[in-house]
Amino acid sequence: IKRQKDHITTILSETKVVQKEINGLNGKIERSFIETDEMIFRDAKNNDQCRKAYKLLANLQSEFNALVRGLDDIGTINRELRDVEDLLTREKEKNIAQQTERVTKDLDAVVTDNDRMIAAIKKARAQKR
Repeated sequence: IKRQKDHITTILSETKVVQKEINGLNGKIERSFIETDEMIFRDAKNNDQCRKAYKLLANLQSEFNALVRGLDDIGTINRELRDVEDLLTREKEKNIAQQTERVTKDLDAVVTDNDRMIAAIKKARAQKR
């Protein structure tokens, strides 16, 4: 269990580092879009080419945001898949079939013992009479 906790702690710290890097990169990209947007917007007032560039930049930003959302969704799905796989592994480790068989055998043994005890009690009562 300690080894598992250590492994989980390591994974969580690595995940935090990766998430921090992702957030940093997303912030950097957002700032780049904002700066580029402002530069092109200023020139777009007087220049048709800049207006086209501004529209293309807006489209690029929209497509990029959709891509990032898609990647986030893929990450979420992968995490959920890992969770389900872990759950499946834990369930398999429980060996439910073997445990059920063992409990059934134990129950049969208890029933048999109870029947013997009942028969012994009846016999003892019959001998007292």
